[in-house]
Amino acid sequence: MEVLVSEPAKEFVATRGGKVYVRAHRHQCCSGALTMLDIATRAPKAGGNFVDAHGDGVDVRYDGGFSGQPHQLVIELRGVLRPHLVAYWDGCAYKM
Repeated sequence: MEVLVSEPAKEFVATRGGKVYVRAHRHQCCSGALTMLDIATRAPKAGGNFVDAHGDGVDVRYDGGFSGQPHQLVIELRGVLRPHLVAYWDGCAYKM
């Protein structure tokens, strides 16, 4: 899996401990199941089966569960008033 992290996201993560946790989870929608990505700078309380994803200058931990891995994981910073990280699965916000 190739991991791409934008420069603003790298700076954001560096000020919050230098690690980022990305977890894929299934979400049921009216058109079927979607796989969404949750991202945080703190380890989830529920734990998980995180593996090192060799992030682009950032310590990225990834838990794909039954969804597997994307070919490319993109991490960016969004928001002006409330900056937050977002993760994209092969360039998309979700996987069908």
